[in-house]
Amino acid sequence: MTRRVYETDSYIREFDTVITATGTDDNGQPYAELEETVFFPEEGGQNADTGTLMIRDTGKSVRVTGGHINGDVIRYTLSEPVARGATVHCVLDWDIRYDRMQNHSGEHILTGVIHNKYGFDNVGFHLSDTGAVTLDLNGVISYEEVIEAERTANAVIYSDLPVSDSYPGKDELKDIDYRSKKEIDGQVRLITIGEGDMTVDVCACCAPHVRRTGEIGIIKVISVINWKGGIRISMLCGRRALEFINREHDILTEAARGLSTEASNVPSRISALIGEVSELKGKLYEALEAEVINRIKSSADDEMRLVFVSGDYPAVVVKDIYNALAERYDGYCGVFAGDDDTGYRYNAGSRGKDSRELGAVLKEKLAARGGGSADMIQGRIEADEETIRRFFREL
Repeated sequence: MTRRVYETDSYIREFDTVITATGTDDNGQPYAELEETVFFPEEGGQNADTGTLMIRDTGKSVRVTGGHINGDVIRYTLSEPVARGATVHCVLDWDIRYDRMQNHSGEHILTGVIHNKYGFDNVGFHLSDTGAVTLDLNGVISYEEVIEAERTANAVIYSDLPVSDSYPGKDELKDIDYRSKKEIDGQVRLITIGEGDMTVDVCACCAPHVRRTGEIGIIKVISVINWKGGIRISMLCGRRALEFINREHDILTEAARGLSTEASNVPSRISALIGEVSELKGKLYEALEAEVINRIKSSADDEMRLVFVSGDYPAVVVKDIYNALAERYDGYCGVFAGDDDTGYRYNAGSRGKDSRELGAVLKEKLAARGGGSADMIQGRIEADEETIRRFFREL
């Protein structure tokens, strides 16, 4: 059984050990088992550590690319095979590990704060290396309540409380109030945030953590959504949180510069611009509608039985244009809004025929989607303009 050094001291970055077993996994990748290890394997919603094994006899370095645990057996995926019995110098990819420690410890604090105040449990956790940390609660609290919990969690960080691990026996464990997402067989490892009256959280956990809450730096909630009867909170801590805040600040600063205003005025300026754009679009589509309808009314026979317009025309405008067509032409006619690349929204049919019959043929021949009444059908079609025109010519 591999001795898990990362459990008792998460700050050891390198040391020597011996390869106790080797082989090839189901994907054809070489693996090794170690007598002792600083490399945390993939477990509990957190990715495996990476690093290098330097073979002492030869000086050759081999990459550790992953790690998996099955019971007491930990196997590390390697970039190339190594020999059983070799002494190796293990070097952990520390920056990646420490980033995960900051985020995992921060998650414990925020979850603990919410659990203490609202009684809800964390029933799902994922520590992504490229995005936010997500935690799933089995109850619902508002966004404002989550942000208040964020403030409390950051106060815990500022207090620079100790973070400790312990391995209580079964008799002792039954008297301890701790969080856990699952039933645990065998020895339980508890991570405690704070101490005495300042204890913020006690949770069963297998992962490495920081020594003191001050190392986390900051906790920032990114989003809160409803999730499987509870909520999912996305958050960032430490370096990742700082980088996120800096990116958001740069975006806001650039927006303020472009709008020639202060950053605090950006939301109101954007709202005003959205209103102006909406008003202008309305006037534009009114003008386009009037122009198309005038052409329909003055067109020669069958010249404009089909009208194609590009852009995101409002549904009411498309319907108005169709009504003008239906009044002008006895046979089937239609208006198609969109383009050949993304497809078309359509209103089609005839006042003198059953438009539903046209819809049935459109579905059969051109895989159109939609429905309607005897006067008009509407829906979407992915065919290009030439194919649609040819279809109507052959009706």
